[in-house]
Amino acid sequence: MANVEGFRKLMKSLIVYSKVAGVEIWTAPGKFVPASYYVSFHITVYFVSTVWTLRKYIDDPIHMMKVLITMGTAVQLYIKFFVGHSKAQEIMLVTAELEQEVLKRYQNGSEQEIAVLRRTGRILWIVHRLMSASYIFAAVAFGLYPAFYYFATGVVVPLFLYELPFFDLSSSLGYAVTMCFQINLLAIGVLGAILSDFVFFMYAMYAMARADISIVHLRELENILNDPSKNEEHSAELRHKWVQCMHDHQQSTSFFSTIENIFGLMCLAQVATATLSICDAMLLVLLTDWYPTYSYLYVMFVQLSGFFVIGHLVELKIDAMYNKIISMPWYKLPLQEQKEFRFLMSRQQCPMILTAYGFHPMNFEAYMSVLKVLYQFFVMIMQYIDRN
Repeated sequence: MANVEGFRKLMKSLIVYSKVAGVEIWTAPGKFVPASYYVSFHITVYFVSTVWTLRKYIDDPIHMMKVLITMGTAVQLYIKFFVGHSKAQEIMLVTAELEQEVLKRYQNGSEQEIAVLRRTGRILWIVHRLMSASYIFAAVAFGLYPAFYYFATGVVVPLFLYELPFFDLSSSLGYAVTMCFQINLLAIGVLGAILSDFVFFMYAMYAMARADISIVHLRELENILNDPSKNEEHSAELRHKWVQCMHDHQQSTSFFSTIENIFGLMCLAQVATATLSICDAMLLVLLTDWYPTYSYLYVMFVQLSGFFVIGHLVELKIDAMYNKIISMPWYKLPLQEQKEFRFLMSRQQCPMILTAYGFHPMNFEAYMSVLKVLYQFFVMIMQYIDRN
């Protein structure tokens, strides 16, 4: 993943995930393929069945909360599904630009440039395997829950608590059809979650790698400016390095802006649905001894935290680039370059952080605000339960 060959190898596995999830970003960008209609059919069945089940158990609020605990995950994945289709062309363009302007250009570059790409590739390799293994393991463990529950209690339960309309779970046919639908939905959802979450992480990491390479070139420019020799060769080298730094900065800011444009709605969907699902799960933890609640709570909390961590890392990298720019001895630049430096500073001071579709930044400060709201909700529910 530190060169074009490794990147293309990684993309092959992501293309497989995209075909299963019905979002063929790199092979049929923006087009609804048969798998897309298949996924949409399953999601439609899920929503209709959820409404049917809620109406059936309208007098049982606890059961309704158990049914609704998966709603947040379903909504966020379907939003990511449509974002993948609507932003497919932009993702294709940024992928091609990344391959040509970053990997192909610097895979045989200086020692520091290669070190940046290797570090990024190593992190992506580890995260890709950990994410795939953990998501699939969690799905398999959750899929075995009905079997464990049956052996422990002798009661037959479905994978999820929603019921298909006109199918009786107490009958063999109704249970078999319901389980087939639910296992299909679980498999599609897990692969879709791996695809969307890792693609977000991958492009953020490569954008930060581009910023790191920009910082490397700024250091080289600083060394040239501090060189006491003043001759024609020095001036030509200075001009060449300055033009390179200007191009680096333009490309880095373009990468960050593109990522914000593509993934902003995904971040908003992730934060909103995860927060509501965690609130639902906390209520079930306090009011019931339903064990699947803990797994839902853990998964949603980890996923929510991961998005904020990525946003925070991006913010730190942008700050590092800004600090390197303002610490340069810019006054040693020739007059023409000093004028261009002002434009660079002006662009750097414009916001480039990841946001939840512009509603709030994806950083630790916003993360702490979300945790504070969840804590206040938990305390309020605890007080209500103690009074009753």
